[in-house]
Amino acid sequence: MELYMIIFVFFVCFIISAVLNILFKMTQRINWIMSLLLSLFLSIVFVAVLGVK
Repeated sequence: MELYMIIFVFFVCFIISAVLNILFKMTQRINWIMSLLLSLFLSIVFVAVLGVK
């Protein structure tokens, strides 16, 4: 169940960061990699802190 929560939160965070990347015209590869890693980190932290107990 936690894996599904991590995947869902990851996609939500990544969609938000992707929209911000496009709006601020930061479409270089390094910006997408940083968005991907940040989304992965935030999703794991959010589920660990706010997860179902």
